[in-house]
Amino acid sequence: MRSIPLLAVDATDVFDEIAAAKHQPRRGLMQAARAEVLAAYQGYEDAVPEVGGLDEAALTDAQKEAMRHAFTVETEPMKGLRGDLLKRISVARCPFCGISETSTLDHYLPKEQYPEFSVFPENLVPSCAVCNTRKRDRILDEGTNVRMFLHPCYDVVPETNFLTVRARMEADALILSYTLTRPSGMALRTFRHLRSHFNELDLADRYRRMGLEHLGGQYPALRRAYGSGENAERVAEKLIEGAVDLEEVSGPNYWLAKLYRALAGNDDFCDGGFEVVRVQAGL
Repeated sequence: MRSIPLLAVDATDVFDEIAAAKHQPRRGLMQAARAEVLAAYQGYEDAVPEVGGLDEAALTDAQKEAMRHAFTVETEPMKGLRGDLLKRISVARCPFCGISETSTLDHYLPKEQYPEFSVFPENLVPSCAVCNTRKRDRILDEGTNVRMFLHPCYDVVPETNFLTVRARMEADALILSYTLTRPSGMALRTFRHLRSHFNELDLADRYRRMGLEHLGGQYPALRRAYGSGENAERVAEKLIEGAVDLEEVSGPNYWLAKLYRALAGNDDFCDGGFEVVRVQAGL
């Protein structure tokens, strides 16, 4: 979970270029919807980050189809926009989960319900295929009326610690569990928003599985730190150093940084228990 910068493009120019590149009759339908669509863009920008309750634009069914078609059947301008959104180094890793490579564009407000935002750059969020699939077309939680997912372009991820990792050794296995805890002073609505995002994207299990896989790659470094002198303190120091480096880049709630700190505080893991990661990773 992290914030990403907006792409520096003029949304009106993007719309006009994509519309002009379409064949008739869709070109004419998009151009006829231009005023309504641009008004919707302004409404989106005025409402951020709380865009979940926006009214749908008054488009005809044919105009809605033309807007969706503009995204799904690409013109050269749409291909260019897609490339510009996905190829930035700042979004190489999915901002929804912080795990996987970005490979798709997610419509934060789904194009089926809000076709007016089908090619609106601020509504197109780089994401991994897993997050895009899990998010689907959902927007608001019906019970709380809170948005179910963070908008990476507008929601600011709190700097206070809300992600917790527990690590314990059981027999010949390392057991990890990720949970969210509401820190003192955090508004309940903010916590519900974070918790919904965390739960709906199944981040607890994804972080756990990816954490164990990641540790397999860290085994040689942990083994060297431990050395022939069985220096558990050096293993803990190595993990803390890694956590600090990750936090400087990705913030205090980055899932790998949290994992490193949890393991640094586990005496059994640091005192040779890390050997289990080699077995669990199949090394």
